[in-house]
Amino acid sequence: MLELVNVTKTYPDGPVALDSVSMRMDKGEFVFVVGQSGAGKTTLTRLLLCEEKPTSGSIYIQNKDITKLRPRHIPALRRSMGIVFQDFRLMPNWTVEENVAFAMIVVEAAPKQIKRRVAEVLDLVHLTHRRKQTPGQLSGGEQQRVALARAIVNSPDLLIADEPTGNLDPDTSWDIVKLILDINRIGTTVLMVTHAEQIVDRLRKRVVTLQNGRVVRDEEGGLYHG
Repeated sequence: MLELVNVTKTYPDGPVALDSVSMRMDKGEFVFVVGQSGAGKTTLTRLLLCEEKPTSGSIYIQNKDITKLRPRHIPALRRSMGIVFQDFRLMPNWTVEENVAFAMIVVEAAPKQIKRRVAEVLDLVHLTHRRKQTPGQLSGGEQQRVALARAIVNSPDLLIADEPTGNLDPDTSWDIVKLILDINRIGTTVLMVTHAEQIVDRLRKRVVTLQNGRVVRDEEGGLYHG
């Protein structure tokens, strides 16, 4: 599903952001990536989204080396993944339905399919009753649920969640994590970058720890601090 092979990212006149990182995720896995600020987590996410290229090494998604993609093929790669960010990234003047449907419109899904699938995912994230409202009328947790619905509406094989609970209170954070677990249970592979120690410690999933750009721990059933 996802594999990094000796991935290094060095910035000009800067530190080594990632240093010979290798890891593999199989289909259906749930993996936490943790580490202090500056450990390389953001760089890892940017490389997976092809926002940057590694200095050396290879990154395979579905057995395809995405480091060799031509620029015109990168949007299609991103559309094939589900992506959730800390800051939601919703269109403020669009309704909940419109924000979610957009992810299907860009892949040219049929209107009937869009209507049916959007209704399904809004039900999954418990937002059917909010479908006609705009993000400004929602709480932070509700906005993140919209972002999550948008991320999974095209049934991606891989969900990348980059600090999805970073702007939320503890109770709301758990609501979001439970939804991500539900998505994982139906077969979606999940890579979640987080600082949320309590969530990591409670779930006891696989934990990959980055420190100074290197993988210093990769543990099944791990705790945040090992």
